[in-house]
Amino acid sequence: MPVSRRNIGGVVLNAWNDALEDSDRQGANRKKSATWVDALAKRFQEHYEGGRYRLFWSGNCGNQEHFGRNELLFDLAVCSVSTITSLETEARDLEFIAQCHWQIESEFSRGNTRDIIVDMSKLVMGSAENKLFVAAHRGRREEDILERCWEIARCCTGRVYFCFVSHPDRWTSNPERPALHEWTASGWAHVALPQEAESRENAGR
Repeated sequence: MPVSRRNIGGVVLNAWNDALEDSDRQGANRKKSATWVDALAKRFQEHYEGGRYRLFWSGNCGNQEHFGRNELLFDLAVCSVSTITSLETEARDLEFIAQCHWQIESEFSRGNTRDIIVDMSKLVMGSAENKLFVAAHRGRREEDILERCWEIARCCTGRVYFCFVSHPDRWTSNPERPALHEWTASGWAHVALPQEAESRENAGR
């Protein structure tokens, strides 16, 4: 089943739990950030298995043959591909992106609003059906951040989600659960996450 508004909360929560379990608690924040993207990508991958889907992120080498790169424009992109025939004498099928289902950016900076604004602006440039931006928890400032990102969300096509997760330097000391929001016609709406036990049970099916 593809990731949609019905199950995005469970996918995010499971990925978050995976990242906490798999990360090197003493490792650098940059490494932990990469662990988070890997965990999120692998959870998405469970929902997009099959010949026509491709997931692009820095930790995936499976796209090298056809695209010559791991990552494509975004921290994580979930796409469908089609093929055309090459012009070489020995013609071969060349894959191209036919549709983008998810575009995801993750930015853990806490000291500079500009970093969030610039990275979220990338989502405006894409044509994905769904878009997700991930930032670090900011406590009382989270409402301010969502307000600043209001205009950017309005400029995006497709469904837009904004998720706060704990900064990597908090992973060893009571990290907060993710907080997920969806952009609606009336503004940001909180998306309830499943209970952890329920989420784990569903993940094992």
